[in-house]
Amino acid sequence: MTPTERDVRAVLNQIIDPCSRVAAAPVGLVDMGLIRRLTLTEGIRGVDVHMVIGVTEYGCMLAPSFASEARKLLEAVPGIGAIDIELDAEFDWEPGDMSPAYRRHLAERRAATNRVMLPLRARPDRPGTPVAAEPLRPVGPT
Repeated sequence: MTPTERDVRAVLNQIIDPCSRVAAAPVGLVDMGLIRRLTLTEGIRGVDVHMVIGVTEYGCMLAPSFASEARKLLEAVPGIGAIDIELDAEFDWEPGDMSPAYRRHLAERRAATNRVMLPLRARPDRPGTPVAAEPLRPVGPT
């Protein structure tokens, strides 16, 4: 079976951005928007893959490891021919590059964290202005 762009994207999405893992919202490179360009063409030994991998900011040193992992995973896919990977030098990633599904997931995750970490209540003297709620009290024997 000939691999499709969807197949290749699924493989690349298995590579998890470590920063997203630390933020407790793991996401693959595709959903994070770090696969900047992806082209599949019919080659001599199968489908040739050309891609450009980016990072979220200038100081991120993970692009080479992303490229290495992408090559390793794609070489294991039957029907893949040549693999050409470039690293994006533009550093133009922005949050809008994330997939809509991941943006929703991240917003839900942040809202859930805020409900636990930053409980809010309305200030009676300023309607509509939230302030920190009373501190949480320990449960159980003290």
